[in-house]
Amino acid sequence: MDRRSVLGAALALTAIRTAQAADKLRPIFVVGATARMAPEIMQQALDQGRRVTGFARSPEKIAIKNKNFTAVKGDIYDLKALTDALKGDEVVISLVGPRLERGVEPGYIDIYSVGVSTVISAMRAKGNKRLLITTSGGTEQIPKEKPTNGDPIDEIVWRNRNLYGDMQRSEKIVAVSDLEYIVLRPRFLGDGPKQHNLKFSVHKNHTAFKERTGGATSRVLYSDIAEFVLTLLDGPNPYLGTAVGIYSDSQIQLRSSAAKEE
Repeated sequence: MDRRSVLGAALALTAIRTAQAADKLRPIFVVGATARMAPEIMQQALDQGRRVTGFARSPEKIAIKNKNFTAVKGDIYDLKALTDALKGDEVVISLVGPRLERGVEPGYIDIYSVGVSTVISAMRAKGNKRLLITTSGGTEQIPKEKPTNGDPIDEIVWRNRNLYGDMQRSEKIVAVSDLEYIVLRPRFLGDGPKQHNLKFSVHKNHTAFKERTGGATSRVLYSDIAEFVLTLLDGPNPYLGTAVGIYSDSQIQLRSSAAKEE
């Protein structure tokens, strides 16, 4: 066999082994595939060779082009659409959330709680086992009454208490399911290249909403969170059945409403 033939055979063997390795990676099904975090998660999963399905009301907004990617049109409230789209072997990642108007206090919200209930029903029908959902560190900090202490974080959480309240309901629903679940509670989110600076607070009794994640004003990047998410997909890990607070040493600057008025 000449040198070219040996090289060709080696490359072919490498391609086969790469394909076999990719086959062992669990596919993912992303609910809310047009959410800001979704492209990073889906693209990094595709880069690993995983099969990826993006489920969204407007899948035409998804820019990803890859032979292993499938976009599916559907609504989080539509059980049949979700059930039909699942194959049964995927890790389901829920990134759903409402579109909020800046500066406007949101009214009643149920997209997290009703949405996750629909997702769980669809997963049970198709045999999917592992579910990752995103909430927020804000679930740990909802004041009982309107704050007057001038703390900008307390003011933000109070203004969005209906949002964080529904996140709390969704966590309670997941906690009593029979699924392998992980709740992700990231701090302030932003775009940018990976910084590899994430820190974690693991809350085992997470539906008590008493333990606070560190870094109340910290900024975490979608790219870093996506990288972390991919470590949670295959096999056992210490985060199953917990909420994971995600923060960093990178800080953002916030001012209280009183300070803004001065």
